[in-house]
Amino acid sequence: MFWDQAEQVTKQALAKGSLLPIATKPSVLEQDGISFLLHIKLGNYQKKPKIGNKSSNPFLPYELDMYVGNAGGSHVCLLNKFPVLSPHLLICTREFVSQTQPLTLADFEAWLLGFTEPDVVGFYNGGEIAGASQMHRHMQLVRAAVPMAAIIGCGGLACKHQLYCFKVLNAEEVFSVYQQAMHQLALINADKCLPHNIVLTQEWLLIVPRTQSHLNQILVNGLNYTGRFLLKSDEQRQWLQNYGLLKLLTECGQPK
Repeated sequence: MFWDQAEQVTKQALAKGSLLPIATKPSVLEQDGISFLLHIKLGNYQKKPKIGNKSSNPFLPYELDMYVGNAGGSHVCLLNKFPVLSPHLLICTREFVSQTQPLTLADFEAWLLGFTEPDVVGFYNGGEIAGASQMHRHMQLVRAAVPMAAIIGCGGLACKHQLYCFKVLNAEEVFSVYQQAMHQLALINADKCLPHNIVLTQEWLLIVPRTQSHLNQILVNGLNYTGRFLLKSDEQRQWLQNYGLLKLLTECGQPK
């Protein structure tokens, strides 16, 4: 329900100069039978505010130019101010909820409102080690291919994970299997979650525990577990090619 409105808001925000896309050059790297998609930053990259600075919370209050629409009573849909893929949507709680607290049924109900097109990919960064740049609860949505779909679907990931497949995307079912996976992976400790990523499509839910936020200054978040990487330089691309993309993802997760 958000994508048409997001296109319009994106045009307006670009015209005002309030949306700051990260310019990149695309690259494809074939490895392990996967066509990984790389985005190498060009010169206009602007750093995001640091997590520890509470005054830097861009969601409380949110910037009006980023507003796309309401996502139920407790959430709002915003544009990511620093997109690589555009539009890049954020489903944020109206009030502060920590990114390390377990997701709720209301979170999934709001998140699933964005799954109105077949190519939508959702991802969630559960904590700083999992790639979260802000600690205010936000689930993310892009429209993009999933280069690693085949290896994910056949259970070929070398890192510890849980995968659940769906016939129809339903918030209550997704929330139920999310709870099962989080307990099976021992990711919930009281009311706080250990670092993890979630990748969600219309066909499946993937949860990956995390142990490292980066290797060789390559930050890893949930979108990386679809087969897409944002890099700072051609040198990082060369290092990643030599080191191995799946190896990087495994090392940042929990090797089996």
